[in-house]
Amino acid sequence: MTEKKLPFVANTASLAMPALNRRSLLKAGGGLLAGVFVAPGAMSLGAKRAYAADAFVHQLGWIKSIQFGGHFAAIDQGYFAAEGIDAEFLAGGPGTDGTAVVVSGQAMTSDSDVEGVIRTRISGVPVKAFAAIMQKAPGAIMSLASKPIKTLADFPGKTIALPNATRPQMDVLMKAAGLDPSSVNYVPVGTDPGMLAAGQVDGYYGWATNQGVMLKTRGVDIEVAYMNDLGLPGYAGVLYATDESIDTKADLITRWLKAEIKGWQWFLDNPDAMAKLMVDKYGQRGLDLKAQTVEAGVYKDFIPVGDAATHGLLWIEPSVFQQGIEFSIKAGDLKEGQVKVEDVVTQKLIAAAHGK
Repeated sequence: MTEKKLPFVANTASLAMPALNRRSLLKAGGGLLAGVFVAPGAMSLGAKRAYAADAFVHQLGWIKSIQFGGHFAAIDQGYFAAEGIDAEFLAGGPGTDGTAVVVSGQAMTSDSDVEGVIRTRISGVPVKAFAAIMQKAPGAIMSLASKPIKTLADFPGKTIALPNATRPQMDVLMKAAGLDPSSVNYVPVGTDPGMLAAGQVDGYYGWATNQGVMLKTRGVDIEVAYMNDLGLPGYAGVLYATDESIDTKADLITRWLKAEIKGWQWFLDNPDAMAKLMVDKYGQRGLDLKAQTVEAGVYKDFIPVGDAATHGLLWIEPSVFQQGIEFSIKAGDLKEGQVKVEDVVTQKLIAAAHGK
């Protein structure tokens, strides 16, 4: 039987830089009146006092799909408008460099992961994390349930599709578990997990929320071993900006975060409705409603958990970045003392957004 190719909604490739749109050019030129909003309490003697809304551009880490549903919920439900913000989200794609977009001023913020922020900082680019959407990272090694890979002890002798950038991390994890990294046969990974379904590999690295959903919607029974559970520290959907923006635009970013928190909560409360909104209105053309709906339902296991369950959505803890720094040192990507935790993360904006 011919293998049917899975629909493409993956999030494992590098990202493509978008063309500058009119808003970006105006923003870069230093001025923009993006629209108006009526401030709460601005009604006086029957007259509405209008204010110019603040433009805020965010570079997404991938295509517009349900994994970014909270952003678009905040637009759809008017949460950004209530904060006096005209929010725009630029689609990512293969080849986009979110950091370059942020540093050039085309966007205020973008998203990455703990390792990505650390790696960017040690390269000399002054960016810092200020919030985290997913408290548990969905990156995982997936395997067939009939041949499960559950722990590191199951890795030796297996063939695993893995990104080259993840190999040093896996080697550290293997060594820490007293296992020989060379006992695993690693092969390049693509965005289509069909190679796992076809039995070409024993394990496949991807996001359980994307490739995992692809496999499950096809009826493929899989085992999921999350990288966090294997010992790799980190969040996913880590929001970051330049030091300058965090220092000089703190009020604007805080207001944006307030709307974001409400947007992500609305998404979590209305996953099916959000999936339909992404397919019909906000997402990339060609999204499959069934797949988007299934994926929408899994984010309850990644967003309102961990630190967010204690402190509120999008919370961020410096201790997670300290663990990331220590792990990067073990992996040989970072020298002792090369970067401090306060260089790569701040809590002040998310704390302010939660009124703490």
